[in-house]
Amino acid sequence: MVEDFSGVPVPPVVAGDPTTYNNANANRAGVSTVKTNGSGGYIQGAEFTASIPFSTFAESLDGFGFIASAAVNSSSIKINGKDTPVPGLSTHVFNSTLYYEKYGFSARVSNRYRGDFVGEVPAFDASLTLNNVKAESLLDAQVGYTFDKGALDGLSISLSGTNLTDEPFVLSNVGTDPYNLIKYQKYGAVYAFSLSYTF
Repeated sequence: MVEDFSGVPVPPVVAGDPTTYNNANANRAGVSTVKTNGSGGYIQGAEFTASIPFSTFAESLDGFGFIASAAVNSSSIKINGKDTPVPGLSTHVFNSTLYYEKYGFSARVSNRYRGDFVGEVPAFDASLTLNNVKAESLLDAQVGYTFDKGALDGLSISLSGTNLTDEPFVLSNVGTDPYNLIKYQKYGAVYAFSLSYTF
């Protein structure tokens, strides 16, 4: 966009010599590139959540349960004059957790599925570029125990693992074949063991 820079001080023609400053009152125009807010666009969708303790069906299943949520949406804004989904917003997101919690024991397995989305990804020069981010399905698990009696009363231990299936992070160019890859990265699974004590 063209802007008027009249009245903006400029450096001297000869460094250190104030008598050689350009006339700050001269009419000057220049081109600037800045982020600007657009107008219009929309986000619409729905989200559903269910929490189901299995004791609802049988007393012998007390402690077991299942939690699930789903979100579906559509969105659009104009970027450089083109209709584009809102960056960072997946059309479909599903979360599910199967758990057991009783007698101090706790265990859970969770999965999060996130559909393809347009992402604003930093380039090598730190500028943001629009790329397609491939759908991913992350599997996590955790098991733990909390002592509630004896010398170890108040001690909790847990072992957890995230991204157990080593899901990759994949980028491709917007509007091209999804196999036209820009980036394919694997970070591996992450495991953690923790101890905590409450007194």
